[in-house]
Amino acid sequence: MTKDGKGEKKFSAKHIRALQCPPGMRQQYVLVSPDIHLYVSVGNGGTKAFCFRAKVNQAWRTLFLDCKFDDSLPDALVKTAMLEAKSRAAELTARRNRGENVFDAAKVTSTEPTLQDLFTYYQTEHLEKTGRRVKDNLDNFNRWFVKRNLQKRKANDYSHDDASRLHKQMEKTPGSANRAVQLGRAMFNFGIKTRFLKRTDNPFAAVSLYPERERDRVLSDEEAGKLISAISEAPYSHCQERSLADMIMLWLLTGVRKTVVLKMRWSEIDEQIWLWTIPAANMKGRKSQEILLGPAEIEILTARKAMLLEESENFSDFVFPSEKSASGHIEDPGNAWESLRERLDLGDLWIHDLRRSLASAMANTGANVAVVKQALAHTDERTTMKAYIRTTRQVQLDARKKAQEAWFNAANSASAPAQKSEEEE
Repeated sequence: MTKDGKGEKKFSAKHIRALQCPPGMRQQYVLVSPDIHLYVSVGNGGTKAFCFRAKVNQAWRTLFLDCKFDDSLPDALVKTAMLEAKSRAAELTARRNRGENVFDAAKVTSTEPTLQDLFTYYQTEHLEKTGRRVKDNLDNFNRWFVKRNLQKRKANDYSHDDASRLHKQMEKTPGSANRAVQLGRAMFNFGIKTRFLKRTDNPFAAVSLYPERERDRVLSDEEAGKLISAISEAPYSHCQERSLADMIMLWLLTGVRKTVVLKMRWSEIDEQIWLWTIPAANMKGRKSQEILLGPAEIEILTARKAMLLEESENFSDFVFPSEKSASGHIEDPGNAWESLRERLDLGDLWIHDLRRSLASAMANTGANVAVVKQALAHTDERTTMKAYIRTTRQVQLDARKKAQEAWFNAANSASAPAQKSEEEE
């Protein structure tokens, strides 16, 4: 970052919104006000937080300030957060100049942390540093805790009865209820282990989870055909409809997880042999995966690249770029997926079900179980074979192509009546 005197010219909402964590890094601290040791922590998931940071005995120490920053906040609220951060950092600098050990003193004298403080600490000090589903956890905390106005509750006073009550309130959606408890356990465990919290007991530890029926929703060939036929009508221009259509096709045809496609980069694709190498950092099992792309995938990517090169002023390395996102790529299809699903009457179909649908279709074509597991990069011991069979990428591609063939045939059948009707008119 270029220095300019005291750095105050760079301390603006526009500058902070533009900050990004460099590729390959999990977290970066950017100095924004040198005289008072004020930094902005930037995680690889795009989250940002103000912090006071300085060296103590040649080791960096960091205090996260209770001044929330979010790229989506309006300028007025951002300026308020920035002023609070400056004031807090200036106070800590003055105390440190007087000889106080503000870092250790903060553990004792700081105000009692709330559930929001606990989650923010868990997010910045654990999730972002390990690269573990940062945005998913943030969305879940907002959905399950903030919407119930629990974020202001004191973390040290939050009881087992409180945790049980939250679980009970969500019993109509047992999966979500259980995930809320598991998130609560995780952030309290981390807060207790790192002594961020005074307490030694986890209020979520003894909450019994609801039994869950394992989800087995898959697309039928007819549903797959209807879906493919519908999205084929998307215009070939850089728009939301085209991006959603291409994402859906890649989810269907490759079977990779949702976030892997969203984070997909052109630099990951060897266009000489059309081999997609997914980096370990983007994989759930933290192991890289190689996918040999077939004709259908190649056609989608070739057309998309040509479209982006023609219509985008600044060509991005991301296959699904977004100027509105701090990460540089589309974070979530959001309401566009929900609207499409409802329009096609696909019921409770989730994006992850597209991945399961490919596995089911591959199995229906007679593909070996080991081929399916390797093609979808399963690592869970409960889903792996006792005798591991090594398969080639070409075998995986052949199995995927057989599964895809039934879908395309169904798509052609779905569009045939409409074409016939037009000819009769």
